[in-house]
Amino acid sequence: MNAPKPAFRLSLEEARRVFVTAQGFPDHPGRSIATVLEETGFVRTLGGVDVYLAVRARVPGMRRADLDAVVAAGEAQIIPAVRGCMYLVPRRDVPLSLRVAEMLTRTRDEREHAKVGIRPGELEEIGDAVLQTLGERGPLTTDALRKALPEGTVRSLGEVGKKVGVSSPLPAAVRRLEFSGRVARAVESQRLDSERYLWRITERNPFDGVTLSSDPIDLYAGLARIFFHSAGLGTQKDFAGWAGIPQRDAKAAMERADLVPVAVDHLPEMHYLLHERRALLDSSWGASQPVALLSFEDNLLALHGGPALLVDKAHHATPVPEWATGKTVLLGEAKHMSMRSVMAEGKIAGFWEYDPDTRAVVTAGFAGLSKVTHARLDAMAEDVAHFLTEDLGHGRSFSLDTDDDLRARSAQVRAVATVVQRR
Repeated sequence: MNAPKPAFRLSLEEARRVFVTAQGFPDHPGRSIATVLEETGFVRTLGGVDVYLAVRARVPGMRRADLDAVVAAGEAQIIPAVRGCMYLVPRRDVPLSLRVAEMLTRTRDEREHAKVGIRPGELEEIGDAVLQTLGERGPLTTDALRKALPEGTVRSLGEVGKKVGVSSPLPAAVRRLEFSGRVARAVESQRLDSERYLWRITERNPFDGVTLSSDPIDLYAGLARIFFHSAGLGTQKDFAGWAGIPQRDAKAAMERADLVPVAVDHLPEMHYLLHERRALLDSSWGASQPVALLSFEDNLLALHGGPALLVDKAHHATPVPEWATGKTVLLGEAKHMSMRSVMAEGKIAGFWEYDPDTRAVVTAGFAGLSKVTHARLDAMAEDVAHFLTEDLGHGRSFSLDTDDDLRARSAQVRAVATVVQRR
């Protein structure tokens, strides 16, 4: 992909339409949740409600139990995937995701195991004992599993292990079983807004009947097809960042993925489109433009390196809180903001949050949205507030999120709304 000549040229507005359409907007009535996951990509699971919000934005009216049932039926699975992060992944993509996650963590794991003195064959011995125990006792948490294993199966790795953050060989042994498809995670509460997992023996190994290449670039090319299918249009940099792989490997993988180069006006980086997705270039919504209250870290933003491409430049200087650091950054420079986004009129058009005191959704649309859009957002806010209050019981985004954090973010959304009203 040396200085490719673009096959197509799009305006930024046209490119945004491709981004939005590829992400399943507007919704297609009757489309199954499993199909939505295959079409729109892996969904981050952080122990909060946003895994539900992400899917529900694309499947209006979805209940919590609907998505829980998809996972219970094995149509989707919570696994380590790109960058070692936890995602809800459709069954079709589980083998590739597990193999890539194992490959990307292997060197680090082997280094840590050598530091703490894990013996050759020790993880396999523990793994055999884990499988026997789970077969006898059924699904168990890691702590319960440790207690249930025969005495002497798992040893402490002592002070050296504590320094490295590996107190015993058990987690590494279970992780190997997970990467091989012999055990899988089940959410302890049977709800996806949790990070407390049980380990269970898989009823059907996801690798059965599946042939995967031993060539890492071929595996990355498989990831590239998933990424570009879900993103619609994307850059090499964004693919590498999403996948957690070096730029040179991303470039080599993309060369095997049947991509078409697309230039976007006023953007320096070349974008790429899967050849099979060329129909996206003719995307048209007519009079019914999609409106959605997006999840935190929603794929519409995450697959494009943050919100900048989807936000009009007039709003790039809006200050927003950055996730994890708590720092304030400009919207046009944000990669991982802690604000949930409003999508309307073909772009990111504001913010929203759930207020735990009023049990209402607070929205702030950027200046210039039509009255019709505001009316649709008001109706959608009522619907999402009811879902969070009555079906989920809370609005927290991740396992360490709190109601005080929700209150702070709700206040920030109200502040944005006040500024907009004054303009």
